[in-house]
Amino acid sequence: MEYKHILLATDGSELMGPVYEHCAYLARLTHATVSIVYVLDIEGVPPEFTVVKGEENVYDDLLTAGGTIVEKAKSALLLRGVDEKAITEAVLEGNPWDEIHAYVTRQAIDLVITGTHRRKGLSRLHIGSTVDRIIRSTEVPVLVVRGA
Repeated sequence: MEYKHILLATDGSELMGPVYEHCAYLARLTHATVSIVYVLDIEGVPPEFTVVKGEENVYDDLLTAGGTIVEKAKSALLLRGVDEKAITEAVLEGNPWDEIHAYVTRQAIDLVITGTHRRKGLSRLHIGSTVDRIIRSTEVPVLVVRGA
């Protein structure tokens, strides 16, 4: 198996360090490009967040925050030796697993790398597992790295 294009799915959490390490290592090892993707879960945004706040829409603030998360991930990969020319960035909006699945298909992704939180019990049941749904919806290998 040859990995030419890796998708790094990030949520921007403080637990992403090990995920960035694995992604950078594989990107350098295989000379693959990396698409850093953050998905703004529109379905998870309460309706009251779409109201206008002063002159700005809270929705726009959430998109800007997504851009910041992607930039943070890019910086982490650059610090770990990934060539800047090999990195692309995307902030998507919608259902995370659907958007990632569609992106994988559109961009001919060979490998998805993502992290997982160490939630247990009711917390995991209530929140659900985005990673589990990504694994089930994509046809390419998915590397799941536990957060620190």
